[in-house]
Amino acid sequence: MNITIITITIGLITYYFFRSIKIKNKMKKVELSDIDKEELNKIEKIAGKRLPYRFPNRKELKFQIVEFVRPGFIKRRIFDSRGHCHFLIKYNLDRTVAEFVQFGPQDGHYLRKTNWDAQNKKTEFYQNEKETITELSQIKSKFQYYSSMVKQGKDEILPIENDLKQYANEVENHAYYQREWVKRKPITDTKAIHSIVKAEKLDLTKKRDIRRALHSRNVIRISAINSGFKTYNKTVKNFQQRMNDLHLGKIKYLRPMDILTNRDLHHLSNLLAGAAAEELVNRKIREVQFGKELIHNLILPYPYEKQNSLGSNQIDHLVLASSGIFCIETKARTSQKGCYDALTDYDDIADQVAKHKESIKYVLEKSNNPIIINLLKRVPSIDQLIRNVVVFIDRNMTDFSLEKTERYQRMGIEVGQLADVQSILVKAKNNIGLHSEEIEAVREELTNNDALEEEKTFNENVLLFEDDMDLNEQKVDEQLYHANQIIKRIGHINELLASYLNDARRWQKQYQNYLYWKKFYSQVYDFRDADNYYQQHQVQKDILDEV
Repeated sequence: MNITIITITIGLITYYFFRSIKIKNKMKKVELSDIDKEELNKIEKIAGKRLPYRFPNRKELKFQIVEFVRPGFIKRRIFDSRGHCHFLIKYNLDRTVAEFVQFGPQDGHYLRKTNWDAQNKKTEFYQNEKETITELSQIKSKFQYYSSMVKQGKDEILPIENDLKQYANEVENHAYYQREWVKRKPITDTKAIHSIVKAEKLDLTKKRDIRRALHSRNVIRISAINSGFKTYNKTVKNFQQRMNDLHLGKIKYLRPMDILTNRDLHHLSNLLAGAAAEELVNRKIREVQFGKELIHNLILPYPYEKQNSLGSNQIDHLVLASSGIFCIETKARTSQKGCYDALTDYDDIADQVAKHKESIKYVLEKSNNPIIINLLKRVPSIDQLIRNVVVFIDRNMTDFSLEKTERYQRMGIEVGQLADVQSILVKAKNNIGLHSEEIEAVREELTNNDALEEEKTFNENVLLFEDDMDLNEQKVDEQLYHANQIIKRIGHINELLASYLNDARRWQKQYQNYLYWKKFYSQVYDFRDADNYYQQHQVQKDILDEV
């Protein structure tokens, strides 16, 4: 047992002896040589400071910053006068170069990096952002590939661009011949009606044309032209916007056309229906015209409308007969279920016919004709001689009944339909009649005062087909032709644009890649000029001492 205890004791002493030696050796501090300490002291003194760059160079390099990077590396960055870093050099403590980085025009955008490992094995590559390329031939091949793709893309797009130019020129040529078809200025009632009749190609002396002119859809052709130009305007607006968005430039002469509003169309429809209704009344009066004088569309002065000058008043029909002086106002209206309520627009009609009577009284009372002077003395009252008549014409040309006419009758206004015209004209009031010489004298006096002022005008947009105007039926037809040609070519251009954009987007992407690799290749090519610079720094190990 003593032997065993002695053996264990000797073993423990031996174990702890060698273990203490091992721990002592492990914890021993590695001391730098005196030379290494001196070098590190020098480096730490200049580390992080901006120092002049003393080597001649072709890149206008001006200053550098040196840093001590533990453990065992020295980093040196070299800048030009603008503060752009051109080179980053990483040295080992023995002043050999461990890493050499050359930057492109923008910091970190392009770079060539060269590394040496412990065995002095060299590794070199080019880099842009995250992409790394080890061989210059790879960059060159990519550049050549995208260059060929760009050429192919241009070859595909060039014919489409030529077609775009050709059709755009055709559109511009057609647009050059576009003219306004709407006159935006006041126009007389007569000219407006003449314009509508010509546009619709109507002959109001024909029964079928009058039926169509009265109908609610009586301006079909004008509405169709207007609708066509609405489509044209929408097409042109969208097309010009698209051309502008694509930076292709707007077409010079391509502008929207003036069009009629719904109010304008309604106004034209009423004018045409009114003209047709007046023609029907004219026919009816001519059928019973024996011994009568008919004056159509008479304009007489009206004394009570303006303070310092005479106004004017237009009368649809003035009939001079032995039974009296008849002022006939014609109204084209649409009946509902065979009936028309005459009170619907009573106020306007009553005011209108009252002006008729006042205009006639004003002219006759100022007359110096002895026949008229004697006539006015002969009759109890001139009001009894002048008779206001309102004739309602149904726009549907069907039989209908007038309702609520009592108020007209109380005001001395006679109301009737087309069939009632003859009976109204032959019936004398209070047995006051005109002699033939009185009828002639009244006719002469009224016609001499006709058109003291221009006929009533309307401010709405209306179509004009006057021979002495710039616009006529032929020119409107030409405009329709050119408008259709423009729409047709715009459609074709839009198809080309769709193809063009598809190819252009693909080509643009290729072109961007081409420009990128062209720039990258040129920069990488320039990096090769730095080989001499690198060799200079690799051989000359006392760089830091000279700094």
